[in-house]
Amino acid sequence: MKLDTIELSKINNIAIIKLNRPKLLNAVNEQLVWDFQKATEDVKDDIDIKVVIITGSGRGFSAGADLSERKASWEGSKDALIRGYKPFFENIINMPKPVIGSIAGPAAGIGAAIAMSCDLRVMSEDSYILSVFSNIALVPDGGLSWYLPKYMGFSKAYEHAIEAKKITAKDCLKYGIANKVVPLEELESKTIDWAEKLAKRSSQSLNHTKRLMRESLHLSYWETFHNEAEIQNELTVSSQNREAVKAFFEKREPNFD
Repeated sequence: MKLDTIELSKINNIAIIKLNRPKLLNAVNEQLVWDFQKATEDVKDDIDIKVVIITGSGRGFSAGADLSERKASWEGSKDALIRGYKPFFENIINMPKPVIGSIAGPAAGIGAAIAMSCDLRVMSEDSYILSVFSNIALVPDGGLSWYLPKYMGFSKAYEHAIEAKKITAKDCLKYGIANKVVPLEELESKTIDWAEKLAKRSSQSLNHTKRLMRESLHLSYWETFHNEAEIQNELTVSSQNREAVKAFFEKREPNFD
């Protein structure tokens, strides 16, 4: 798939979606929004892809919205968020496979929201999350006001948002925002290594666990308990479960291909 502002590559069963406006620190303009919708839709529906990586070209993940854009078709910010941004966030969140954010440099504004929407995050030591909106008299968007308090608690999230303070990679690791923090020169290789390991695991386990845990954020304990029971009942008679149990007793790695 050829896109103007996104580089989409597929290596075996891993897809890499790269925001590709490096001269502008991958600032998000309207074309990138449409391209990102297409790229996330493509990998979501590709049954051969087991793991997705989202990253940025050049020095940073994304500096946020392109404030220099003057000819966008949006009828206001609400239209941009609902018609433009929401579909690709839905694709990431509902994608039946893990999505890893591979983050170097800034993930600011809507770029921070994209990073936070990923299921897992590998960050370089120099990277940071930044809710920059208050610097231009706006509020966080892209769901950032939902994500940050979940990880940091209300007071810390509010402080970082209203003062536009960077959440460093070190602090992201402390708050559970980052799964791994690595040297910049190792970011790409470490992310791909992790993706390759995950891709060898049971796709049904990865996918259903993601859905259960995402849904649990707005369900009760007992609702989640019963959802687990329903899915477990289905999976315990699956071919992947039979292969995994057989491999366990034969003391070998399971083969889910």
